[in-house]
Amino acid sequence: MVTKTDISPSAAIIPAAGASTRFTGETRKQFRLLAGKPLLVHTLERVWLAEVVSLVVVAVPEGDLAAIRKLLQPLAPTGVELHLVAGGATRQASVAAGLEALPQDIEVVTVHDAVRPLFEPRWIRDTVALCRDFDGAIVAVPASDTLKEVEAVPTTSGGCSGTISRTMPRTSVWRAQTPQTFRADILRQALRHAEEHGLAGTDE
Repeated sequence: MVTKTDISPSAAIIPAAGASTRFTGETRKQFRLLAGKPLLVHTLERVWLAEVVSLVVVAVPEGDLAAIRKLLQPLAPTGVELHLVAGGATRQASVAAGLEALPQDIEVVTVHDAVRPLFEPRWIRDTVALCRDFDGAIVAVPASDTLKEVEAVPTTSGGCSGTISRTMPRTSVWRAQTPQTFRADILRQALRHAEEHGLAGTDE
């Protein structure tokens, strides 16, 4: 069992500025209600249950900062700071904005998706603890689908066609989830490198 004394000073970043392009509707996915509460609130409550982060930074749409601050500030438990920052156009930009808001004494940072409330709080505790010995740790699940590597060619209709080059061995393929946790200095270096070289990632 991991306890507070086992870990370094840590914070959580929740990127919640996304436009939900895969989930249509007037309300962004992270603010849709589940059992009467926005998904983002459910996620934050699970993060707080981990009891190992002293600061949570939520990156939200800039135009919604005031309204979301009014919603979330009363919910933060005693002893945990809650900061809101304006997120960017991409997940990567939102995480970078969250990192900029962290004090320098934070050694470990965990990133968790705003729309994934159904996770075990111990996953945060465990990945934070692993950062004592490693630069980072993530949650992942083994792939159960049959995966094909394809040499794809775009078609004139906007789709694509291609030739299957091989079947990927499922034993070596895992589906990355969140939380994803890293030493703060390592994550800063990675995002700086990505920005300097024009690299865009879909996770950390």
